[in-house]
Amino acid sequence: MKKHNIFKVVCITILIAVVLTWILPSTYYSQGVIDNGRMQIGIFDLFSYLTALLSYFGYVPLYILAVGGFYGVLYQTSGYRNLLDKIVKKYKGNEWIFLTLVMIVFAVVTSVSGLSLGLFFLFPFVITAILLMGYSKVTALLTTVGSVCVGLLGTTYSASEMGIISETLSLPASSEIITKIIILVIGIIILVVNTLLYAKKHRISTPRKGFLYPESINAKSKSWPIALVFDLVLIIMILSFISWTGVFSVDIFDKALESIQSFKIGGFPLFEKLLGQVATFGNWQVTDLITLVVVAAGFIALLCKVKFDDMVKGFGSGAKRFLRPAFVATIVYLIVFISAYHPLTLTIIKPIVELTDSFNVVTASFAGIIAHLFNVEMYYSATSVLPYMTSVFTDSSIYNVIALVWQGTYGLTMLFVPTSVILVASLSYLNVSYFKWLKAIWKLLLQLLVVLLIVFLIILMI
Repeated sequence: MKKHNIFKVVCITILIAVVLTWILPSTYYSQGVIDNGRMQIGIFDLFSYLTALLSYFGYVPLYILAVGGFYGVLYQTSGYRNLLDKIVKKYKGNEWIFLTLVMIVFAVVTSVSGLSLGLFFLFPFVITAILLMGYSKVTALLTTVGSVCVGLLGTTYSASEMGIISETLSLPASSEIITKIIILVIGIIILVVNTLLYAKKHRISTPRKGFLYPESINAKSKSWPIALVFDLVLIIMILSFISWTGVFSVDIFDKALESIQSFKIGGFPLFEKLLGQVATFGNWQVTDLITLVVVAAGFIALLCKVKFDDMVKGFGSGAKRFLRPAFVATIVYLIVFISAYHPLTLTIIKPIVELTDSFNVVTASFAGIIAHLFNVEMYYSATSVLPYMTSVFTDSSIYNVIALVWQGTYGLTMLFVPTSVILVASLSYLNVSYFKWLKAIWKLLLQLLVVLLIVFLIILMI
């Protein structure tokens, strides 16, 4: 383990939050700012929150472990190694094209669908390919985590991210869509340039293979079944997370599922019973992705003729390798419990927001970063702070700017804070020091922040 590993950083962050409950009063907004005084966290409180984590956020470690199990099954096949080798060979001499394509695809998919944690399914595959091309672990993280965060920063139609903001501020889903696209495009360009410059400077003479690169070689093993499963899973993920009815008013998937479930054979609704309670495309959650990944692992075993015992062994071995990122990603949610039962967010950002009489994009952005740090997910930071923001700034004509600020700072924050689930899971997976990551991205962060502030100011003045 490195000296400054992400687990220690997460624990220190949680400890700081605990200490703050002993210093600062708890404040929340409910038709006015309510001061509850100091609500100190005790030892038993902290551990009771730990035990409650699995009840509320157990889907996070289960999903990460399922992804690990999936790759454990892939490890049993030579076709997976052949697929990796083909990709490396195809882009030999033009590896920058592969990096660029991945960043564009991941960012756009995240922006449209909100599929951030879901894309972790592809991280091990993409990271292994990048390492085989002779790039560093940080380059692999910039390509994957960086692109997802830029997608969050420039969210366009994702109901899971922008939905709660639009609902709270009473804005349509299409509000400032051109501005959002501009932010997304500029963010991708900045990320690509920074990543390629870093990749070129930190090229490795002896490419790493990574523990998910199969050792067995069989040139005759076909790689197309592996590629097919990857493509199908990604397509299903994207379709299932796009808000078809809420944003685009498209009900084709609702009707399709209804037709499938109503289909009967001899009066028996076979598919309804076989599928069980399944959500329509556009309403899936990470819990649904767990089932998808496990089923995909079964298809891999079937198509590649992996024996049942080897499949079970591979799935267990792969899940075991992902225990650490699953655990680290889970304890991050302790911050959510602290923020919910000992609300400090409003206590900290209230004096920042009120530094100016009118709405200020700089102080609002700073407040957004703090809110996202303490609330982990967009839903919690939006519901805990935005109602207060609207009470301070009652002019609804600037709510579109507030929405942009809240979403933009969320993507930016998830790129560097130790309460970013996708970041801490990925750092833990590759065992990269948190401080090494900060050293690599500080210029990228500043550039993105400057661009966001400029865009916010322009929209506010229009």
